[in-house]
Amino acid sequence: MEENSKLPKSVLNIPGTKPNVQNGQLLLSSGIPSLDELTGGGFPVGSVVFIEEDKQCTYAKILLKYFIAEGVVCGHSTFIASQDMSTNSIMQELPDVLSFDPEPDLNKSSNDMEMKIAFRYQKLPTSDKPKELDIGHFYDLTRVMPRSTIERSDITNWSKQIPNTFSNPDYHYLLEDIKNKIQSGHFNVTDKVQQRSILRVGLHALGSPMWFDRSFTGLTINQHRDLNMFMFCLRALMRSAFAIAIVTVPSHLISKHIIDRCIYSSDIAIKLQSFAGTELENNSVLADYHGYFQLTKLAAINSFASKHPGSVEYVYKLRRKKFSIEKLHLPPGFDDSQNKKTPSTGCGSSTKHLLEF
Repeated sequence: MEENSKLPKSVLNIPGTKPNVQNGQLLLSSGIPSLDELTGGGFPVGSVVFIEEDKQCTYAKILLKYFIAEGVVCGHSTFIASQDMSTNSIMQELPDVLSFDPEPDLNKSSNDMEMKIAFRYQKLPTSDKPKELDIGHFYDLTRVMPRSTIERSDITNWSKQIPNTFSNPDYHYLLEDIKNKIQSGHFNVTDKVQQRSILRVGLHALGSPMWFDRSFTGLTINQHRDLNMFMFCLRALMRSAFAIAIVTVPSHLISKHIIDRCIYSSDIAIKLQSFAGTELENNSVLADYHGYFQLTKLAAINSFASKHPGSVEYVYKLRRKKFSIEKLHLPPGFDDSQNKKTPSTGCGSSTKHLLEF
C-alpha cells in the first residue's frame, strides 16, 4: 500500500475511513476520539498497533473492545484471537454506540484560556474534541452492544488448532488463518471488488504464559523467537491488504529486548502503565487518573521523515461511561520559602539574623 500515493475512488468510499491529505494514507478510527487525535487522525490502514498491557490487563482490553466495536459499527470484518479468555466473552462486552459524547469534559473553558507565559504549549493537541467527529463514533461503557448488531457483522473467532513451522505451532496456524481470512474476504490490495471494506484483527494478550508451548518445560529461547517472528510476519500481511491489527502483549512478563524487537516490527507502539498497586496510586496530583499513557512510536508510512510522539506526558482515566486520554497538567508549584528557616551564621545566638558576630 506504500506505493499508492493517489487513492482510487473505490478506496475513498470505504465506510469508516478517511484519507490523509498529507501522505495519501487511508485512516480509520480506533474508537477513542482522544487516541485518534494523538495518532494524527486515526490508525493507518495496513499497519500494526502494538500495545504493552498494564499489569492488571484491564485497560488494554478496553482499548481492544473500542477498536472492535468501531469495526462492527462501520461494517468492517473482524478477526479476533486470544488464549487467555474466550473471544465470545470479548464480543459480548463491546460498548454500545452513541451519537453524542456520554461524558464531555467539564474543564474545557480552562483549557481554552490564553496561556501568556507558556505560549509554546498553545498549539499542542488537547483531549477536547468537537461535538461532530469527522471519523469514529462515541461509545457508552455502561451499555453493551446489542447481540443483533454483532451477529450482522462478519466476525471470525480464532480457536487453537493442531501443531508445524514455529516452535509453538499456535503462531503458525494463527498467521495461516489470518492469511486465509484476507484471501477469502478479498482484502488483498490486488483484488478487484466493487465495494471495499476493512479487516480489523484484534489479538489479545499475545505472548502470555497461555501461549507457551506445552511440550517444553519452562521458557525457552524459541518462545521469544516465535513472538518476534510472528510480529514481523504479521506486519507483512497487513501491508499487502486493506487490514489493520491491534496486538496487546503483557510486556511485564517478557524480556525488554524482546519487547524492543516487537516495537521495531510494529508501526504504532503504545504502553499503558497503571497506577494501581504502585506508590502513585495515593498521589494527590494523579488522583483523577488511572495510569500513564505512553505513545512510544508513531507510524511513518508513505513518508521519509520519522515521527516522534514528543515529550508531552499523557494520562488516561476510565470514567463511568468512557475511556479518555488527556495531557498531564501538573498544578503550579507554590513558593514554600516562608516555611523554611533561613540558616544563620554566628556564635551561640538564637536570633534569626542573617549575619551574626
